Amino acid sequence: MDDENQEISIRVVAGQNSRGPVYEPLHVRRIDEDSYEILYSPGLALNLAKGDIISIKDPQAPAVVLKRGGNFCIHIYSDHIPEEHIIALAADVASELGGMLDGRYKGNLTLSVPARNGMDNIALFFNRFRETTGSEWYYANIYKNLDDTDDETLLDWWLAL
Repeated sequence: MDDENQEISIRVVAGQNSRGPVYEPLHVRRIDEDSYEILYSPGLALNLAKGDIISIKDPQAPAVVLKRGGNFCIHIYSDHIPEEHIIALAADVASELGGMLDGRYKGNLTLSVPARNGMDNIALFFNRFRETTGSEWYYANIYKNLDDTDDETLLDWWLAL
């Protein structure tokens, strides 16, 4: 297999704790020495989604987005979601929105949804899931200031698509 198209795993900074950076493994395709295409949206690292082209020049700093891949990263955090709801969600997000379930850990889910669906349609879809399961959801790659949870300034990258 050509090395350029091979799926590899890298570590990206997902946050900080008292001991320094906290890392999340991310499945990517290498583009060049320090640039990668994200193959699955991350479950912890914010501001990234499937299809984004990122650069990691400093392994102790968050990845820099060079180009957006056109997907919203949706996070759902819950103590428990019944398996039948997860299976139905994965099927419905694929058939209704052209998206996919990228990852799961216990009741935590990460999904990629093409921005072309529009934020209103995506919100309607995931609000139905919230009504069914009681599990809250949010967009993980739309906010400008990741360090201030009260700052809801949007990146607006999807408006340029």
